This record gives sequence, structure tokens and C-alpha cells, in this order.
Amino acid sequence: MNKRYIFTFSPDIVNRPIVSEIAKHYDVMVNILNADVTSGREGKLVVELEGADGNIVQSLEYAKEAGVECVPLEKQLQFDQDQCVACGSCTAVCFSGALMMDADSWELLFDPEKCVVCGRCVKACPLQLFRIAMEE
Repeated sequence: MNKRYIFTFSPDIVNRPIVSEIAKHYDVMVNILNADVTSGREGKLVVELEGADGNIVQSLEYAKEAGVECVPLEKQLQFDQDQCVACGSCTAVCFSGALMMDADSWELLFDPEKCVVCGRCVKACPLQLFRIAMEE
């Protein structure tokens, strides 16, 4: 089972190896999709947890007890590709690699599996072809 979460760490716990402990003790693979962590200030991780459902639940309980806020990532990016003019503005801000230009056809390619729903493309698109919606 794969589930995505946003982990928020307070400044006083940002230096603790909580993610390592989850992987080590709960048999959960942790894929960090996005990270903004700096010592001495609040940190955020977008993670994908992979493992048995019970193990994921236990790992989330451990993280919450350690002081981590764990919010399920229940959003998805919607994109009106038919109206796209392939200007590439969105690719310049897409750090996850979900949006890229095809080198041969110069068409915009979108891989929703790589998308971490950061919203940068929503702001970057001059035609406003992206929007964030809740998963169904």
C-alpha cells in the first residue's frame, strides 16, 4: 500500500531522525518527494509511505507521538492539456519532474505519479490551465 503525507516538524524536533526510525522499526519504505528542512525552524516533508497498512498506521502513530504533524495528501493536480500552448513556464518551477517538455515534439508531458501537488505550476501557468482539487 502506498500513501502520501505531509509531515510538519516543529523547530525543536527537526534534528531528530524520525523518518529513519519509521523505516527501521516499522518496515515502511519512506520516499521523500519534497523537503524543506532547516535546523532551528519548522520543517516540512512530502513523503510517500509504502508498506503493510498496519505498519503504516503504527509508523504514523510513532511520528505523531514524537511531535510530527501528519496530514494525508488528498489533493491532485488537474490540467487542461487541450488548451496548453507548451510555453514551458510550468516546467521551470516543477522540481518533482512531473511536468517536462518532450524533446522531439515540444509538447508538455505531465506525469501525475511524480506530482507532489506543490501548486507552483498553478501560479506559473500564464493561461491558468492548472488547478488543485481534492481526490475523489
